[in-house]
Amino acid sequence: MPLVLSVGGGKGGIGKTVITANLGMVMARLGHSALIIDADLGGSDLHNLLALDNSEPGLGELLTGRGHELSGLIKPVREPRLYFVPGDACLPNAANPKFQRKRKLFRDISRLSQDFVLLDLGAGSSLTVTDFFLSTPFTLLVMTPEQAAELNAFNFYKNMVYRLLTPLSRESRGLAAALALFRERSRGPGSQAMLSLLASLDGDTEKQARALLAGIRPKLVLNRLRSIDEFIQARQVQAWADEDLGLNVEIMAFLPEDEVVRESARSGTPALDLDPRAPFCRALTLLGLKLAPHAGKGKQWLEAAESKDSFTRAATEFAAFFPAPQ
Repeated sequence: MPLVLSVGGGKGGIGKTVITANLGMVMARLGHSALIIDADLGGSDLHNLLALDNSEPGLGELLTGRGHELSGLIKPVREPRLYFVPGDACLPNAANPKFQRKRKLFRDISRLSQDFVLLDLGAGSSLTVTDFFLSTPFTLLVMTPEQAAELNAFNFYKNMVYRLLTPLSRESRGLAAALALFRERSRGPGSQAMLSLLASLDGDTEKQARALLAGIRPKLVLNRLRSIDEFIQARQVQAWADEDLGLNVEIMAFLPEDEVVRESARSGTPALDLDPRAPFCRALTLLGLKLAPHAGKGKQWLEAAESKDSFTRAATEFAAFFPAPQ
């Protein structure tokens, strides 16, 4: 079973597509087979970062029921051990597939032979993005070091929790009322704690809801940082997610702002091909090395010990890619 990673973000322009494309290349260069799926339905452009065209059938045709199977859409790219499924942004209604087709997609993904499958999701927290995010055992949420990005990341997690608990609420009037109250009152961090609402439910429902929250292991990546002083913003989002939502968010990586990324976008050449020694590329390689032990072990990932000190560990690991404090 491959380790499936969904890469999302609270807004566009934060670098999630750059991270997905180059992280897939990192995993391939570390000796693992990796598949990148452009799941940014309605705005797919990941092929541009891999120096590919978008003329082949892709995920949009699969999810709109045009007679394709996932295995038939997988194409090799020029990087050994790396494969790609395009997104098909031009197809009408591709951005809003039926829930049953989304479920089938992830069943098919779970049967693939690759070690890693990376999904580049659309920006924001639409139902499709949230469903994709919740369908994978490993998730990377990308944010940049601005206050607005902190709030966008928190709101992404908030919408994810709401979507996660909604099916259970159909069996519990108490949980349905709690979610309605959460939706009404939760206007930002500190306005309404989900765990306090769950504590008011009957024992079985509260236990089931808490189990659902404990069963997801979201990871956070800060991108486009200029100094280690900006690391602290990850801890803020981590604290909000814990206190308001009951989520244990692990901080995975701090990636630096780097000219090689802008040059990659201009030239249509992967950043790793332009300069693998650039700070961004070296930091992303370190992230790949952290993922490598879990190759092909999607189920085992959820059994890993909780990472209470993930901020300190990640800050220590990635500080070398940033200028020393003045």
